[in-house]
Amino acid sequence: MQNRVGLGTFPLVGVFKEIDKESAKNIVRQFINEGGYYLDTAPNYGFGYMETLLGEVLKEFPRDKYYVATKCGYIDVEDKTFQTLVKSSKYDDVIRECDRSLKRLNMDFIDLYMVHNPDKNTPFDETMRALTKLRDEGKIGKISVSNVNLDELKGYNLNGDISYVENRFNLISRSLSSEFEKYLLDHDIKLIPYHLLDIGMLTGIAFENYKLRPGDMREGLKYWSQENQDIIFAWVREKLAPISKKLGITIGQLNIAWALKQKFIDFVIVGTTNPKYLTINLNANQIDLSLETLEEMEKIYLELETDIKNKFGKSIREFRGFNEKFY
Repeated sequence: MQNRVGLGTFPLVGVFKEIDKESAKNIVRQFINEGGYYLDTAPNYGFGYMETLLGEVLKEFPRDKYYVATKCGYIDVEDKTFQTLVKSSKYDDVIRECDRSLKRLNMDFIDLYMVHNPDKNTPFDETMRALTKLRDEGKIGKISVSNVNLDELKGYNLNGDISYVENRFNLISRSLSSEFEKYLLDHDIKLIPYHLLDIGMLTGIAFENYKLRPGDMREGLKYWSQENQDIIFAWVREKLAPISKKLGITIGQLNIAWALKQKFIDFVIVGTTNPKYLTINLNANQIDLSLETLEEMEKIYLELETDIKNKFGKSIREFRGFNEKFY
């Protein structure tokens, strides 16, 4: 059985912590050598850089040793910035960008291909016609969508083609309504959660006097404001850490293991630039949380929700500055 803890490659382009190309390659090599399987990337991770890097590394391994998810929805990504990216999920653009991803990845088949963000200027069925054609031609395997609300998911899934949804989701970012969760379960669609460790906030750095380096992408994010850090880090130290300590696991492992117990989750993706934490993350696959622990985690989550409501008159989502899609 495959290790269900995948590797998110966005951090490997240096958006949070500087990392050189060879070190990034070594993280990918270590991930596969230690039994990792699921790799998540996108054309706009480094604007072609990350897919190209993966293409250089993955040729060292048999094709059945890894499973690659990448995305469409932006065009001509090379030499772009996040400010100049152009979104398009039109038929011809999806076909062309898939071929470009295949070339960068040095592959003839992408295991999981997803729409990175819905394109309001393109009908869902036009995008799905392109994705279905790519699947029928053998260029892609399963079809997925990302950053969708329930109505958008239903629009893409009219013919039952969607296998996965990749949305922001973690212990304190409960982005799925009960209706959304029911739709996933009823249609056998699995959630791939991203920002599972809240870009570090749900980890042991809660015990450090943590300072973001200049240029860290988290600078200026509402959910990394000083007020958010004060509230969330205190909760992690006082409520979440005692549970992980009692179990003899890290705070990050506790959060990963919690996600793997959710009935609508097949595998998770966790990013890191640190070889030590890569091993720790992969080992979380072996942790099976008891019902008692899951109930305790739910209890402290509800306490956090209540505390924020009482202090700020806001839901956790509102307090942290997320939109209705939780980003």
